[in-house]
Amino acid sequence: KLRSALSALGIGMGICMLIALSGLSRGSLYEVAERWESVDADLIVFPRGWGDNAADKSGSGLSDRYADVLRREHADLVERVVPVFTWPMELAGQDQMVAGVDRGDFAIVAGGRELSKGRLFDADSRFTRWIERKLLTGGDGGGEPVEITAEQLADPAHDGLEIVIDSRLAAAGDYRVGQTVTAAGHSWEIVGIVPAGAMTRVMMPRRTAQFLFASGQITRSTLMFVKLREGADPGPAARALAGTIKQDVVPLSRYRGMLLEKFGIMFRYVDAVNAIALVIAFLFIMVTLYTMVLQRTREIAILKASGASAAFIVRQVLVESLILTGAGTAVGIGLSFLAGWAIEAIDPLLTVRITAEWIALAGGAALLGAVL
Repeated sequence: KLRSALSALGIGMGICMLIALSGLSRGSLYEVAERWESVDADLIVFPRGWGDNAADKSGSGLSDRYADVLRREHADLVERVVPVFTWPMELAGQDQMVAGVDRGDFAIVAGGRELSKGRLFDADSRFTRWIERKLLTGGDGGGEPVEITAEQLADPAHDGLEIVIDSRLAAAGDYRVGQTVTAAGHSWEIVGIVPAGAMTRVMMPRRTAQFLFASGQITRSTLMFVKLREGADPGPAARALAGTIKQDVVPLSRYRGMLLEKFGIMFRYVDAVNAIALVIAFLFIMVTLYTMVLQRTREIAILKASGASAAFIVRQVLVESLILTGAGTAVGIGLSFLAGWAIEAIDPLLTVRITAEWIALAGGAALLGAVL
C-alpha cells in the first residue's frame, strides 16, 4: 500500500508540474492581454515601425495633434480618440505599467469599471487646466510658456501626484486610499481603487505622466485608442486612419497576438521544462511498474503453473499500472489547483490559469507512459 501510494504521488507531482507551469506562464500573459482588450475602444494607434514591440513600449510616441486630425478628417468613422501615456514604475516590489489618462477618458481605459473605493484623480480637472495654461497657452500672463517644477505638481492646490490603482495591486502591496507611496523618485497619493481588470494596475493624470517622464514636454503620448461609431468595420477603418496620419493603426483584437509574438519565447522555455518533467514522469512510471513486475517473479511463475496465459498476466499488470496512473493523475490535477492557489496567495499579481486542454494533455501523457 505504501509503495502504491508513493508511486501515485510521484506520478502526481510530474502531472502537477506540467499543469501548473503552463498555467502560470500562459495565465499571466493572457491576463495582461485581457486587461488591454477590456478597453472600450476598437483601434490602437502606434508610431509606425514599432511593430510587435508596441506591446511593451512606453514613453513619447505620438504627437497629440494626431487626435485632432483623426477627429476632424474621419468624423464619419471616429466617435472618440483617447491619448494614453504609458511608463513603467515600481510598486509592490514589481514593475507596473502606468497609464496616464485624462480624467474624462478614465471610463474608456478602465473598460467602464467604476471605482470601488475613493475618488478619481485630478478633481474637476483643475490640475490639467493649470499645467496646460502654464506650458501650452503662454503661462498665467499670456506670454511665453513658463517653467514649472515637480514640487509644484504635489501642491495641494494642483493635486498632480495622485494615482488610482487596481484591487490586485492594492492587495499585493497592502495599499489603501489616502496612503502615500514613493515610486519613480516622487511621492504619490493613492486616491482611488478600481476593480481588477482595467488596462493597467496604475493610472494617473496624463499631463503628470507626460511632464515627469517626457522631459517636461506635454505634447506627446505613447499611443491612442480610437472608439469607432456604431456599425464601422474596424479593418477598413484602421486602413483609412493609417493612410491619413501615416502611423500604424491596428484593431484592438490584434493586441493579444502582438503580445504573444513578443513574449512567445517564454512559452517555448516553459514547454521545454515541461517536456523534461514529462520525460521524468514517464521514466518514473515505467521504472516503478517494471520493478513491480520483477518483484513478482515468483507470483507470476505460480500463476503460469496454474494455467494462466501470458495475456492474462499482461492484463493484470496493465490494469494495475492504469489504476496507479489514474490515481496519480487525479492527485496531480488536485495538486495543480492547490499550487495555483498558493502561487496567487503568495503573489496576488500572478495569475495561474489551469485549462481543460492542459489537464487533458497531462492525463494523456500519463496514460501513454503507463501503457508503455
